[in-house]
Amino acid sequence: MDALLLIDTDDASYPNDDAMETLGEIVTRTRTVGGVLIFASTKESLADTPDEELSVFVPDEEDLVLRSDNPDIFEGINDLAPGLHDMAVDRIVIAGADDALGAVYASAMAALVCNFDVIVLSDSTTDLDGEPVDWMDAAEEAGAMVKNAADTWLRM
Repeated sequence: MDALLLIDTDDASYPNDDAMETLGEIVTRTRTVGGVLIFASTKESLADTPDEELSVFVPDEEDLVLRSDNPDIFEGINDLAPGLHDMAVDRIVIAGADDALGAVYASAMAALVCNFDVIVLSDSTTDLDGEPVDWMDAAEEAGAMVKNAADTWLRM
């Protein structure tokens, strides 16, 4: 089963409208099929923000909302990998805003180390200026798949 992991998709961090629209489509698909949808924030400034305001995609009560003080979500949330494995999640589809600390990249690499297959959504992963990140080749070399959101089929 897949989990869709969105990192730092709050208004300030995720400024690219095209990426937001594209990612919104896969968020809708995930919700439609009852898939695992995880919203993660690595920003200390959002620690007290209500869950439903943590992302432009408005997490609801069915979604998993996480806050981490570490750019690597899997290191910041100690029981995340075992919990996802317990839910039969074996593939992480990941996107979001990659800040200066590289939260999306660090979390994608950690997911690989935690024995998940990883798909990085290239058209929905941006830097804080809304521009494409420059590490997609490195992610592929490490074992992640790099795909566009529209070309990604979810296994639920």
